[in-house]
Amino acid sequence: MSRGSLCPGGHSWSLDLDKCMDCAICLQRTKNDFCAKCKHRPQDSRLWLAVGGAVGGVVVLSVVVGALLWTHCRRREQFTSE
Repeated sequence: MSRGSLCPGGHSWSLDLDKCMDCAICLQRTKNDFCAKCKHRPQDSRLWLAVGGAVGGVVVLSVVVGALLWTHCRRREQFTSE
């Protein structure tokens, strides 16, 4: 069993440093010896972060608009007589 197989997900073994290194480093420094062995794509997680942020923003906006509409209709309902 090689030492590289002991590295957790998103990490790769560096022969120069003799330890596991995070593949996210390869975004800034692509010339490291372990970057060629990285299977994890850090930019994929950034894409999910952007998608999650957009969906979260839409949900929050929907809740705020719904609350405003509900309070507006509620006020109008209080002053309506039969």
